[in-house]
Amino acid sequence: MKNLIYCLTLLVTFISSAQIHNYEFDVLHNGKSLGALQASKKIENAKITYTSSTNIAYHLLVSINVVYDYHVEYYNSDLKIAMAHVVVGDNDKTKVKTIKEDNGYNYYSKGILEKTIPQPLNHSIIQLLFEEPVNITEVYAEGYGEYHDIQKIGTNSYLKTAPNGHKSTYYYENGALQKSDVDAGVIKFSIVRKN
Repeated sequence: MKNLIYCLTLLVTFISSAQIHNYEFDVLHNGKSLGALQASKKIENAKITYTSSTNIAYHLLVSINVVYDYHVEYYNSDLKIAMAHVVVGDNDKTKVKTIKEDNGYNYYSKGILEKTIPQPLNHSIIQLLFEEPVNITEVYAEGYGEYHDIQKIGTNSYLKTAPNGHKSTYYYENGALQKSDVDAGVIKFSIVRKN
């Protein structure tokens, strides 16, 4: 009996120590598939790790393949590290990192310190894939090292505006993202949840 209780305790501890949520989205442009976005949220006690990978192939004058990879870690609701890597064709377009330091955050681009951010970072764009931004007015853009404004525009729908004026809308149901219309500058597309 003691062994059974011990095994059950270990099993409950193991199950409760790590929760993983995986989401898949179709990436669409004018109703046609451009690719897919896969996102994961892993909760381990006070640490939450978000990852996303997006693969897009589209044709402007030539065929272009774009890969977006994000890895973001929070501890007790504070951003600890955020890494964004964007590859267009065979070229690194973006390779940035935000790291928490004692006095704020350092933002690096291709290994070079570009700026410091003194204020706390508690909400970032990758979280919009998983959580409705209730009562949030700005999110940190991991790939740019800047804040984007968030405004509620309807029931469970939000408008995100970047400093350059690009706007994206997010639509939620029961707190989970269902669809987003994204202005990426060169191209506009939608992500639509599959599961």
